Amino acid sequence: MMNFGDMHEKCRQCSFDYARIDTEIWNSSSSRRAMCPVCGWTRFEEHNWESDTPTLVKKGESYGFGAYRLVPPGGYSGYNAFHAAPSEEVVNNLKELLSVKGWKGYLTLWDEKAKRPRLIAGSPLQRFESAMEEL
Repeated sequence: MMNFGDMHEKCRQCSFDYARIDTEIWNSSSSRRAMCPVCGWTRFEEHNWESDTPTLVKKGESYGFGAYRLVPPGGYSGYNAFHAAPSEEVVNNLKELLSVKGWKGYLTLWDEKAKRPRLIAGSPLQRFESAMEEL
């Protein structure tokens, strides 16, 4: 049985309690990524499982410059993070998808001065709000 705590961990940048954990396995390798959906902080580990005990192959941690979630009309969503300050063009494209083109989700950017993320567009709860409207 999976424990709910195995699906998230505390963000080391903004302290959000629920940084998402994604895992992958292929052949004798696996990876684990924890990403904060609020500020974009990410921690990554890759392991090799050729012996009885896993061997750490790669490990990294990235400062977050923001995060976003996009849900296209009638589609499924994905979360992603910025590990460098996004260009104005990228920010404007995401804002257009969220405010003009009918996509749901949100966009946050890290405010270095305030040391916290700022919601730029959309809403983290829009997916649920739209689902409730359809019922």
